[in-house]
Amino acid sequence: MRVELLCTGDELVTGLITDTNSTYLEARLFDLGVKVERVVLVGDVRPDITHALLSAAARADVVIVSGGLGPTADDFTLECAAAAAGVPLVEDARVLGWLRERYAARGMSTELNPGQLRMARIPQGAEPVRNPAGSAPLVALTLGRCRLFFLPGVPREYKALLDAEVLPRIRAWLEAEPGRVYRAFRLLRTVGLGESVVDQFVKPLVPLHPRVVFGFRTHAPENHLKLMAEAPSQAEAEAALAAVEADCRRVLGTHVFGADAEEYAPVLLGMLERAGATLAAAESCTGGLISQQLTAVPGASTVFIGGAVVYAEKMKAAWVGVPPAVLERHSAVSRETAIAMAEGVRAACGTTYGLSVTGYAGPGGGTPEDPVGTVYCALSGAGMPTRCERRTFSGDRDRVRLFAASHTLEMLRQHLLAAPAMP
Repeated sequence: MRVELLCTGDELVTGLITDTNSTYLEARLFDLGVKVERVVLVGDVRPDITHALLSAAARADVVIVSGGLGPTADDFTLECAAAAAGVPLVEDARVLGWLRERYAARGMSTELNPGQLRMARIPQGAEPVRNPAGSAPLVALTLGRCRLFFLPGVPREYKALLDAEVLPRIRAWLEAEPGRVYRAFRLLRTVGLGESVVDQFVKPLVPLHPRVVFGFRTHAPENHLKLMAEAPSQAEAEAALAAVEADCRRVLGTHVFGADAEEYAPVLLGMLERAGATLAAAESCTGGLISQQLTAVPGASTVFIGGAVVYAEKMKAAWVGVPPAVLERHSAVSRETAIAMAEGVRAACGTTYGLSVTGYAGPGGGTPEDPVGTVYCALSGAGMPTRCERRTFSGDRDRVRLFAASHTLEMLRQHLLAAPAMP
């Protein structure tokens, strides 16, 4: 099955917003064993949208279109769809009823204005599907052999209709295909390895697994390995996937922190909870990024006790007990200061572990010995010598901060893997 995505809107082609809908859909389709063939962005130009619809429909079995279904003058995607199909737009009584019910439930007038009435006009012969999260409906239309789905561009509405309506239909069509190729998918998530390094690790495995397609995705600071096994039956596909996953985990080792939807922070917090351990963090150049990542996970307070953003030198001394003499002798960006921060925040919070990070995120600062991008990351734990690592990261300020936070957390994860029992 060939699937293409078409996203409409000037806001996408001018950089005002980022297309997150396609990323979400691509991942969901890959779970079904479908790799998106093409993603096209088109501005709010009627001839361009009509041409893009006709071109995609000529190539693909399924085209999923987002945007341009709302009540304003620049929402004319369905007009273009009608033009592509050679049919008129007609007012649909079902959609009118859904709109009136929605507005009545919200205490709004059920007398629709011209903009709201636009959302009830669909190509003749198309199928509308009620939107559970908004006003504009999903519209399904067939052009030749191609099935097209038109969805609102608002991510919340897009995902609701995609999960409830579009993906189940695609799944059913896949299952009904004659001579169907069965697929099984796994996403292995790694940290601490560059994309090219992951490629080199697994490259010798490729000829050993001829039924598996290897792919790579960078989601800084992580790199992901995509594995898709294809076979004449689901059982054979699952077996091929299990074999290649075992080999990949073996060569990538502890750099693999999770699979599929598993994310780093929940994985690390789960490891701390199983170890019966608690954590506190002292951050300078990352400005609370470690704490932000951990506390984004519901229930993090079970193991993450708290963090301190100690940006100025006086706060390093006042809040996490870094001796003024250490700061004076070694500076705020030094191995000695990072160690004192980790030990100090652990003592202040009474936790099993303390993490710290200090460095030069840029664009200013730095010294000949410690240029911009240099960070010191430390891990303090009960009954263990405090560890400190010096790293230098390239890139802008945001990238340095992101990788500094990631490396600091990874020091703790690797320690927990090596010594899972509470020290």
